[in-house]
Formats: sequence, structure tokens, C-alpha cells
Amino acid sequence: MDEPGSEIARATHAGAGFASTSAIAHVEASAALARMRKGARLSGAEFETALQKLEDLWRLLYIHAVSDSLIRDASVVAKEHALRAYDALHLASLMAFTERPLMLACWDNELRGAARERGIPLVPAEL
Repeated sequence: MDEPGSEIARATHAGAGFASTSAIAHVEASAALARMRKGARLSGAEFETALQKLEDLWRLLYIHAVSDSLIRDASVVAKEHALRAYDALHLASLMAFTERPLMLACWDNELRGAARERGIPLVPAEL
């Protein structure tokens, strides 16, 4: 969807050799689109197109599963940084992914702050 930062997100994704997300991102994206439809920010046709684009994008991502271990790690992160549950799961997923260094594309100040404290590079570098 076209929102502040969309161009940066698209450019970053297009230039990345690899993109990953937590499995919960699908729930978050689907819920956001449904709320946009409910709030009349999307027509029925736009909603269906957006859902298809989500599925197309999803196939291009490495999906980090939400496991009991990840939930425990996210609970620790949530307590250390006073993060919301899904934000803590996103950060714990990123921290658990050790095969290659990753950056966090994020526009949420609290999650960005927690990632910054842990030395995780951010996109965009500044808001």
C-alpha cells in the first residue's frame, strides 16, 4: 500500500538479495488490509488486489516460523524493551536469524529503538 515510507520499503526490498520476516507478518498485513477495507480506504476490488499482492510478495520471502522457543525469546525481548507482543516477536525473529546479517525495515519508533540498542541496522536509517 502507498503510505509514508512505501517507496523506501520497495526500493530496499528490490535491492536486497534476501528478505525475511516472521510468520506473524502475514496476520498483521491481512488485518491491516481488512481494516482498510472496513474503513472504506480500499474498495472491494482494491482489497482483493492488495491481498493478491500480499500473497505474491509472501512467496518471495523467507518466513521465520513462530515456535515455543521464539515465543520465550520474544517474551524476554518484550520485557527488556517494553515492546508490544508482535513487535517483540519480530525482533526475536530477526535476532534468531543468524545465517546472514539482516537489517530491520521498520517505521515504528519503539521497535526501532529496541533494534538500535541491539546494534541492528535500520531502514530507513533515520525517520
